[in-house]
Amino acid sequence: MGNNKSSSSTRNEPYWLVYVALALAGLLLLADAYHVAHLAKWTARLGIALIYSAIAMFVGSGRWPGQLAVVIVWLAVVLTYVL
Repeated sequence: MGNNKSSSSTRNEPYWLVYVALALAGLLLLADAYHVAHLAKWTARLGIALIYSAIAMFVGSGRWPGQLAVVIVWLAVVLTYVL
């Protein structure tokens, strides 16, 4: 009857994870460009990426916005070593 969708098919995707990942990736790249002392160490960049990845995968529950957010952050970390 009608277009009643179940709650499981209309779950909200956590798109904010992608936006936060883009902001974090920009912060990491800018910190590398301007040689910010606290973020210049590779351990700090890896730590930030690992913590954000864990949060994004937990909040995202394995859905595509969480996975995309993790890929964006790790791509930024890899770019800081390559560039």
